[in-house]
Amino acid sequence: MKKELSKIGIVSVFKIYLLMGLVFGLFVGGIYGLIFAIGGVGLGLMGGDDTTMGGVMMIVIAIVIVVAFTLLYGLMMGISGAIGALIYNIAAKVVGGIELELEDRT
Repeated sequence: MKKELSKIGIVSVFKIYLLMGLVFGLFVGGIYGLIFAIGGVGLGLMGGDDTTMGGVMMIVIAIVIVVAFTLLYGLMMGISGAIGALIYNIAAKVVGGIELELEDRT
């Protein structure tokens, strides 16, 4: 049976893309945060008051990076998905939606 996808829910696309962006941002932020944390530990092990403080600051920056990447990636992907759904809805009104062929399985 053929069906046409004539409209996509903008809010539902935003929520799905937001969730995927949060997961992706946590992954990417975790990698960058780990790099900064390793650098901070290495700097702290060098000894001296200045290097210890620098090492602590790098570890704090690593935590901030993980949180910031997670939130920013989630928000950017959510907004991008919502804009894409809006553009699709407008285009589907003009030229018609995507045609899908579905089968009933028993």
